[in-house]
Amino acid sequence: MLNRLVFCRHGETESNVGGWLAGSRDVSLTERGLAQAHAAAAALAAQGSPVAAIHSSPQRRARETAGVIGTALGLPVTVVPGLEERRWGDLEGGAVPADLLREEVPGGESLTAFQARVAAALDGLPVPADGRPPLVVAHAGTWHALCRWLGLAPDTLWPPNAMPVTLERAGVHEGIGAPVSGSR
Repeated sequence: MLNRLVFCRHGETESNVGGWLAGSRDVSLTERGLAQAHAAAAALAAQGSPVAAIHSSPQRRARETAGVIGTALGLPVTVVPGLEERRWGDLEGGAVPADLLREEVPGGESLTAFQARVAAALDGLPVPADGRPPLVVAHAGTWHALCRWLGLAPDTLWPPNAMPVTLERAGVHEGIGAPVSGSR
């Protein structure tokens, strides 16, 4: 089981700019989001070889971000089903709800089912033999499920777009980047 990893939320999208909930919609990065992905890649590259592998959500915004980072680090990107953002059903395309950790959403995925899906995907990731952590590129919702999987308090932390953060079961550690409270 993984005890340490680097997490990077995808770069900015039109849904982030517009304040609407993308959820399972397959949206692309904005020009700013692409620049953020390049900045994340540069930050990681400046660390030498900080990650052993790159795993991405299947959704376009995450794959685009992971691809930029993978090119910069000379690593392939493995797409991992299960790391996708929560399916928000009838709420997708609308304003981002104040309570993103609510259990039920109309026509969508329950919080419990979402967290179980992400946990299963994370449980399936190989533990790198060389001791370096893997990089997981995904979504704000995936961040919350991942924090729960690691035993961290996800409700107080929001990952900014395209800022790599090192996480381990004992807590959040600064180094490559740190989460900013209140950022979506």
